[in-house]
Amino acid sequence: LINLSDFSIILAFTHLYSLFMIVPIFNSMNRIDRSLIEAAVDCGSNSFAVIRHIIIPLCKPGIIIGSIFVITVVMGDFLTIGIMGGQQLASVGKIINTEMNYLQLPGAAANSVILLVITIMVIIVMTKFIDIRKEL
Repeated sequence: LINLSDFSIILAFTHLYSLFMIVPIFNSMNRIDRSLIEAAVDCGSNSFAVIRHIIIPLCKPGIIIGSIFVITVVMGDFLTIGIMGGQQLASVGKIINTEMNYLQLPGAAANSVILLVITIMVIIVMTKFIDIRKEL
């Protein structure tokens, strides 16, 4: 069950960071050759099959690149959670910020390194699915 502050945070994140996801997907969709879609329709595929078998696989690099952008920005965002959550929800970014405010620098540094390592590991796993050099 999701409460109102969780919903407001999800809505704020969606509003703030949707552009970081839309632009790479748009770029990938712009590279799709129109003749592939026309050939699939000429062979009798319906629109759902064209989306499932042609568009989504060809947009996978854009989806992964957009996900990397959004994950890296959201992992450290403590301000949105603080404003929309009413200062009652915990996040790693808020914990690091609180430790910095109370001058608990070793704990803040340790939590920052842990957050950085987890973020890098997620990015490494996501880049195993695409060749990022080909996309850039």
